[in-house]
Amino acid sequence: MLLDFFSFLANAAQTHTSLVIWSLCGVTIIYYLIIYPFFLSPLRNIPGPYHYRVTKLFALNGQRRQQWIMTVHQLHQKYGNVVVLSPREISVNGDLVYLRDIYTKNFPKDRFYENFRNHGFKDNIFASLENDRHKNYKKILQGLYTKSAILSDRNSTKDLLNDKVNLLMDQIYNSSVTAKNPDLINAKCLHNEHGVGVASTWYEKTKQKGIEVYSLFGALAMDVVSGFELGPENGTSLLSTPKDRYIIAMFRRVASMGFWTTLMPQLWNFAATGTILAAQQAVEKWQLSAYTKAEKNVPKVTTSLNTLNAAGLFKESAYSFLTDNIFAGHETTAIQLTYLTYELSRPVHRENQHKFRQELYNTFGKPHDINDRITDLDKVDKLVYLDALMNENSRVHTSIPGAEPRVTPEPYPINLEDGTKVIVPKGTTISVQPYSIHRQESVFPEPEKWVPERWLQQPNESIEEFHCRIKAQHKWMMPFGKGIRMCLGMNLAVLEMKLALANIYWHFESKICEDWCEIDCNDNHIKMDSEPKNRKKDYEMMTMMDTYTTRPLYDECWLSWSIPENS
Repeated sequence: MLLDFFSFLANAAQTHTSLVIWSLCGVTIIYYLIIYPFFLSPLRNIPGPYHYRVTKLFALNGQRRQQWIMTVHQLHQKYGNVVVLSPREISVNGDLVYLRDIYTKNFPKDRFYENFRNHGFKDNIFASLENDRHKNYKKILQGLYTKSAILSDRNSTKDLLNDKVNLLMDQIYNSSVTAKNPDLINAKCLHNEHGVGVASTWYEKTKQKGIEVYSLFGALAMDVVSGFELGPENGTSLLSTPKDRYIIAMFRRVASMGFWTTLMPQLWNFAATGTILAAQQAVEKWQLSAYTKAEKNVPKVTTSLNTLNAAGLFKESAYSFLTDNIFAGHETTAIQLTYLTYELSRPVHRENQHKFRQELYNTFGKPHDINDRITDLDKVDKLVYLDALMNENSRVHTSIPGAEPRVTPEPYPINLEDGTKVIVPKGTTISVQPYSIHRQESVFPEPEKWVPERWLQQPNESIEEFHCRIKAQHKWMMPFGKGIRMCLGMNLAVLEMKLALANIYWHFESKICEDWCEIDCNDNHIKMDSEPKNRKKDYEMMTMMDTYTTRPLYDECWLSWSIPENS
């Protein structure tokens, strides 16, 4: 009987081949579009749009179009703390248990990170997927990056920071305060095709006192991190030689290919324009030149390069670590300094700038001479209002707002807000998005507003209540990541930024360059978007790019500096 049935099917297939094929296609389509996502998928009860359950293509396209961070944020606002992003990926938000389980307990990294390998796909700390391998890499370098090592008089890091901040101060004074050496390179947009420059006439209205700080802070950060990684004598001197800052623009062009680098590397060469390919070649040439120079000119101080060599990592294997550290170390720091000085320069935040300057005067007195410098890193590190400024800026304008994907190492139970319990299968991609977790309204009221005072003790708040609240707020923060895989260079970056900001606002006051755009006096928050729209007011010019590592939409921020009255 059974044989007769199969014989009938075989005869039908021979006589009605096209019908059978279409039937199989129909069954397959019904299975993948209806049966699996709604009845069989282990993620079927997790809320989210239907089309994300069916294919990953929509998520990939959202990232390609640089709209994904805001899309995910809006999904959480609509559907709740847990949302589905693709057939095997979810995003979580709104509960500290996720930060603890995923990052503190250290779920393995998603393959997304594997494509941060460099120089022939060589591994490094950030790109390593396996926890044990990451732990071994971290042991090699972590001693260099501790706060005690940076503050120690036994190494050159303090001298490096003070030297570079001194050059930064000279640059601001000469290019903006006095305009003896105006920022003509950026005014003419020689390295930034997105800038307002093009014709230099716009720059004449304020006697050329504006200065483009995103590139300036990129130069500071590159000088510091390259000197730290390779030795002071082998690092860059971009603060002293503005014409060499083109390399920062080349890095940005390569970084603009983030989607293709991390999620579609097989199509990278197809997607890259001639401009991008030229930038990549310039960056690689610059990197190899810097690394080989440092190998020949071995510094007396301990550096990342000679530490890696001592651990048996040479040439490209060591270069991969250096490239990752130098790229991340200069770009994220420049972003933070740019947005913080911009916020302090807004008319609505003039009082914040005044409070900061008063804290500096109260701690260090007023400067007696334009060449006076704050060099005491220990004191700078303890400035309360500066700490509040940096915490709030890294919350609102976190340099890396994009999701940090991990993979569930075993079935992971999740309780949805409606009480449904879901067992997320092993191998599912799961992530928290810093942009969203930093905007938890129950923890940070009016989360879109830049309010440094939320990090200070409030009137009628006891010291115990204050410490408890601040401890809770920090638990919701992940500007440098979370858990054992937190950014290795965090201490260096924080001290560098604090020292720079302390010296800048001890001597100078800042405002938005009035030639650059229309200056808005209202407290409009800075949006995240990647499609140019209005380009009139300052808060529109400072729109954050919707990318894993953000940056100002037009790759520029023009401020002008002057010596405060009664200083």
